[in-house]
Amino acid sequence: MCGPGTASGDRGEGVGDDEEAALRNVIGMVLIGLGAFLVLTAVLVRFYVAPRLIAAPTDVYQVTRLRAENATYFDAARLQQVTGATVVATNTVRGDVTSSQDDIAVWESSTVVQDVARGTTIEIQNQRVAFDRRTGRLTNCCGASVQGETSVRQSGLGLFWPVHATKKAKQVYDPATRRPWPAVFDGSERVHGVLAWRFVQHVPATKVPGQQLPDVPGELLGRGKNSPSVAVDRYYQADATYWVDPRTGAPIDQEQKVLSTLQPRTGPGRLVVGQMDLRMTPESQKSLQGKSSDGAAKINLLKTAVPIGAAAVGAVLLAAGAVVGRAGGRRPPRDRQRGKPLATTR
Repeated sequence: MCGPGTASGDRGEGVGDDEEAALRNVIGMVLIGLGAFLVLTAVLVRFYVAPRLIAAPTDVYQVTRLRAENATYFDAARLQQVTGATVVATNTVRGDVTSSQDDIAVWESSTVVQDVARGTTIEIQNQRVAFDRRTGRLTNCCGASVQGETSVRQSGLGLFWPVHATKKAKQVYDPATRRPWPAVFDGSERVHGVLAWRFVQHVPATKVPGQQLPDVPGELLGRGKNSPSVAVDRYYQADATYWVDPRTGAPIDQEQKVLSTLQPRTGPGRLVVGQMDLRMTPESQKSLQGKSSDGAAKINLLKTAVPIGAAAVGAVLLAAGAVVGRAGGRRPPRDRQRGKPLATTR
């Protein structure tokens, strides 16, 4: 016969089982909530945060060098043509943070072309660009200029190529001729271990706009001694090759075969003022490749590692929460839990 104490114990144990079931339900709901949060975070990082964060920096500082052996140029100070020279073009790019905006970056580029052995400065090229931080498209704002002339309209791609690299031909702006020319995909090639995409751009002989040149003695143009001075125009042509890291869209190597001449407006003759095959130095190649690899790692983190990791942990928590919740909601009768037969009356 059951006494009062036994009945009281049964009730106490039943209350404990109910509390345990409720606790399981709470834990299950918490796990499901965390799991749903992580899955949602994965989606937001991949499709919202990453596209906004993966963009051109505004505080860039970069120095690269191209070198040409056996180059030819005209030394205007000595009025003579120099051949067999070693020429180095040093390009420095600085970001103008104060002029940049959320969607627009402003960079300033200065290129100094020098004859190293003679200490002669052949040319100085200045360009200020404003462009979309994600597409790389040039825009004419924020004091954008070529050689200090803000009236020059710039279009196409400039100093920054889009992050999402494709093999589609790209319009790349040439500051010498002040217009864009197509750069066409031309195959793949390894640059310091990176399988890069090669793009080639041909700039045909084009009259350089916006230059007021003094008359040039006919003798310098090959017209013979004591020939009178004549009015001339400058013409520029180039074949440029860009090696682009497809992981980031960033150029990591470059070559420029340049021919610049002065040609009389009427009559025969010409003067070569610059002919050189400029190739990026190995040190600059390695520097650009290192920066590109670092950028590729960050892009991979935002686009792949973080979303997949968050989604995987979220899925595990969702499954665990569902299991714990079901276990708390399907508790057997108290007497069966204790391993006893159901109570009978006498």
